[in-house]
Amino acid sequence: MSIDIQGLVRQFGDVQVLRGIDLSIPRGELLALLGASGSGKTTLLRILAGLDWPNAGSIHVDGQDWLALDAQRRRAGFVFQHYALFPHLTVADNVAFGLTVLPRRIRPPAAEIARKVSALLELVQMGEYGRRFPSQLSGGQRQRVALARALAIDPEVLLLDEPFGALDAAIRKDLRSWLRTLHRKLGTTTIFVTHDQDEAFEIADRIVVFGQGRIEQAGTPDDLYERPASPFVARFLGGVNEIAAELRQGRFRVAGADAAGLERQVGGDGDVTLFVRPHEIDLAPGPDGEAVIEAVVPGSVSMRYAVRLPGQDVPVDVEIPREIARGRQLAAGARVRVRLLRGRIFGQAARNTTLAEQSLAASAL
Repeated sequence: MSIDIQGLVRQFGDVQVLRGIDLSIPRGELLALLGASGSGKTTLLRILAGLDWPNAGSIHVDGQDWLALDAQRRRAGFVFQHYALFPHLTVADNVAFGLTVLPRRIRPPAAEIARKVSALLELVQMGEYGRRFPSQLSGGQRQRVALARALAIDPEVLLLDEPFGALDAAIRKDLRSWLRTLHRKLGTTTIFVTHDQDEAFEIADRIVVFGQGRIEQAGTPDDLYERPASPFVARFLGGVNEIAAELRQGRFRVAGADAAGLERQVGGDGDVTLFVRPHEIDLAPGPDGEAVIEAVVPGSVSMRYAVRLPGQDVPVDVEIPREIARGRQLAAGARVRVRLLRGRIFGQAARNTTLAEQSLAASAL
């Protein structure tokens, strides 16, 4: 189902948790709401599920006003972080629960419910566990059962609130791949909340980054990582260096580093902050280099270096694949030549507009 959210506001006392959310979600999309605790993402999910209500705004699903429907009539499947399974019911009875509590006039016959439960347990790879109780399952198995229960009602929208947050790292990774495969098979419009960047990047078709009740940016994982719309998004999506630089005639100048390879910028001259990710920097040994390696942190796939550039307040974080770093003699204390491969700046257009306005005002005097 396609979802259209317009101007959604939610306030608790004096605290505005959602500050005018506009978001369109096409049918069949797997969408991640990514943000820190308190950013508003779970509140949005609860409003979609009918567990909370906005102070203003609208939600339409395939043109139907969802705010005019109670939670049961929305047919939204909800999976919580901590499973929320009934401990006194078997796995099969947990999955069947949403169907057995339907009004008698629309409740499927018992045989049909049993067939559906059996099919769902097979779908989530739990076919042999129907007679067990939740206490007899691992965390990953419980979450699969919770997902099967949410799917039992044939939801129009599937909502997942930190579904893997209570699991250890190895199980989380396995379930991410499994959920992605399951989504391809079912094609249900799915929205999941997470604070884990890796999880969002691995699973989602598109990611919405939340910050203090606002959508900072929405896009594919590649869009967000390669083309962040703001310093907030650049900082939130992994490590980033903020390097003091100078912009002159469209070219960057960075003391102690070669910035000639960076794309030219259209705009006024002046001091800028250049946002550069660790893997967008290259190092080469050289006694004539102006930078010094302060520390080396070995990794299984790459080597990380803390490099001091002249005039910078903090060391620059550099990441180089092991196979490239091998043989370069990039040891702590060594002088190195630094080359910036990519970088981005924010706010230049606004700053340049102000300068242009000032220039026009001065010429009019």
